[in-house]
Amino acid sequence: MNEPNQKPEGWYFLGTGFAWPRTFWGTLPFAFVCAAVVAVVYLLRAPKTEEARRLWTPIVVETNGTQTVLGESRQMEFWTPSARTKEFLAAEGGVIGDKHKWEIIPSDDVALKFGSLLHSNFNVLGYRRVEVWGHGRTSFKPGWWWSVNVTTNCPVGDLTRAYQDFWKPPSAIFIEVIDNRGGEK
Repeated sequence: MNEPNQKPEGWYFLGTGFAWPRTFWGTLPFAFVCAAVVAVVYLLRAPKTEEARRLWTPIVVETNGTQTVLGESRQMEFWTPSARTKEFLAAEGGVIGDKHKWEIIPSDDVALKFGSLLHSNFNVLGYRRVEVWGHGRTSFKPGWWWSVNVTTNCPVGDLTRAYQDFWKPPSAIFIEVIDNRGGEK
């Protein structure tokens, strides 16, 4: 008696026990499954690119109410001493260390001169300064906090050089940069 064939028709059988459909329509579902697996792997491994969000929007409002967004600009912020800073620098024994002598200024006219120096740079759109109290790597003390609006082609290095040349601090300075090149969200 003949044994019935245990292998279904329409399939190629390889010696390893793997079967493959004989027709295009039989192969199509396998192709879709393979494509889906490839798509899922791609989506999981693809780098996530997200447009940067705009952190702030500087707007010029004309006298007639017309509003213009200052496009490619950014803001750099930093601290400088004020005339009052020297009152809070004395260490034990009433002596001010060499590291902090640059923070002693006779009057706030020095800050006005620094502002003029900043504004002489054509990349500086404007600045403001406010008296602040703060505590960073040194003692709690007053000073000026500057917010300088600049064009995006104004490198931080330009501002750093101007600061270093004018104030002559013996250590690194801290500058915050707020960029405006993101998209609207």
